[in-house]
Amino acid sequence: EEVARVTPLSKRPTEPGADAALAAPLLDATLRAIGGEILHGAMGPIFPALAPAGGFDREARGEAISMMVNDALSPTGQRYDIYRFQWLPPRRVSSLESFWLHPLPLRIRVNATAADAAAWHALSVSLCGRLFASAAELRAARESGAMPLCRVRNETGNLPWEVPRREDAPSGRRRVEAKRGVRWGGWRFTVSPQRPSSGPALLDVSFGGERVLYELSLQDAMAAYSGDDEAFFYSDAAWSLSMLSASLEPGVDCPSGATYFEAATWYQLQETGSAVADATRAVPFYPTCIFEWQEDHTIWRHMQNTEPPRVRGLGRRTLVVRSIATVANYDYITDVKFREDGEIEASVRFAGYIEARHYTDHDTEAGGDAAAHESLYSSLLRPGLAGPVHCHIAAFKADFDIGGVRANTLRVTSVGASDAPPSPREPFPRPRHPYKVLSHRDVEAEGIGASTFVADPRRPGAWTIVDRAAASPAGSPRGYAVTLGSFATTQVLPDEHPFVRAMPFSKYHLAVTAHHDHERRLTSPYVQYDGEEASGAQDLDRFLSDGESLLDADLVAWIAVGRER
Repeated sequence: EEVARVTPLSKRPTEPGADAALAAPLLDATLRAIGGEILHGAMGPIFPALAPAGGFDREARGEAISMMVNDALSPTGQRYDIYRFQWLPPRRVSSLESFWLHPLPLRIRVNATAADAAAWHALSVSLCGRLFASAAELRAARESGAMPLCRVRNETGNLPWEVPRREDAPSGRRRVEAKRGVRWGGWRFTVSPQRPSSGPALLDVSFGGERVLYELSLQDAMAAYSGDDEAFFYSDAAWSLSMLSASLEPGVDCPSGATYFEAATWYQLQETGSAVADATRAVPFYPTCIFEWQEDHTIWRHMQNTEPPRVRGLGRRTLVVRSIATVANYDYITDVKFREDGEIEASVRFAGYIEARHYTDHDTEAGGDAAAHESLYSSLLRPGLAGPVHCHIAAFKADFDIGGVRANTLRVTSVGASDAPPSPREPFPRPRHPYKVLSHRDVEAEGIGASTFVADPRRPGAWTIVDRAAASPAGSPRGYAVTLGSFATTQVLPDEHPFVRAMPFSKYHLAVTAHHDHERRLTSPYVQYDGEEASGAQDLDRFLSDGESLLDADLVAWIAVGRER
């Protein structure tokens, strides 16, 4: 029986530009309530809301801009936003987004639960590392002498990479065929146009005339930041994932001769890192390119012991599908590489700016040293500026159809050590030592701990999606192994943490479930507030909970790779 499910308005994904614009009157009123004497004394005359009080000069001093962060620890059913302020240097100093490196010691937490923005209200104000329930309480503390002001250095150096590197003669962008199909060697697949809250997706992937994957797609990316009262996380799908991006730049993002795939965006980017969404003003852009690449290593190589020695080998030619999504300060560079021997490699690299945090030089309220306290959560970049430790975890969906059939099985191969029995071929007894042994098992049913895995270098092995009905003469089934090409972390927070409950894929390198059309994503963009999913929403742990059979079934592998930064 189909049950109607309603997601509360408070859990709606963040809409860049819109939420901030609705909150602007409240933020300006709060700044005026704090007053120019306090704010100018700490940070200088850089607040446009205080311009009537005198001293504001954008061209000479730059300005303070607000950046909205979802409060992932909002109480259930509530929607809290944290507005942090950054210093935007004057244009004559820097035209780059250097404001990411200039956080200001000012935060305003807003309750934005109500459908009517006129009912939104400030919950707290933080200035110079001190937390207050209201602007009035902050002013009273300052007037009584209980609130020392910190002094912010609004200065920046010359940045040596003002202009991006590009080829001498950019080749422009060539469109692909209208149906977006790709044929290269033994490979055939279709590149799906990117949509809001989605990354690159490849469909109907076949090799040698047989389907390998129905879908291979980037689903979401999690960024979870540390801090005592400033911990937060982003679901980048909730920030649109790909639509805050620009067309790939020939000579910078893709080499000469690359072909580009068109998509549509209706986000108009703004200088302050925000955007305005208007679907009636959609325009084409090119977030994906495809090109051939000769790699720096071989598929196979061997030196024959002859006189003279002879080297034989086969260079590795690769087809690369590259898509780059910029989500505010970070760029996710996603490559899917198709190789002549049937191998597929998917990877995500990270670029852009760090999301820095200001810490106050004077002692904390607890009496400790502020730098020592902040160093528990961050790398200190200079006095007053910290880079909080955070993870980036990117998650893929791989809907396998090995051999073009939807009757596959997850086989786990493990390498271990065991005491081997005496061999009947030994003519006399000798000391016995443990031997390396192989073990194989087919995973019978889905479930947390049953069909979920985290790579462990002390227990090597292989995860393979196989077609048990198609075996070699030696009895080995055909299949594709899922392997990690480099060291990848998972979530370090405990399973019961709200951030982890919101995005459970971050616990695993691999989770395998039976395919269902309604289980289309491993998470949803509705998790950024209160960390709890609505009943029946897209959630990997919910997919795993019904314990369905995985033997000779249509299988989906959910693969996550990440790192701490």
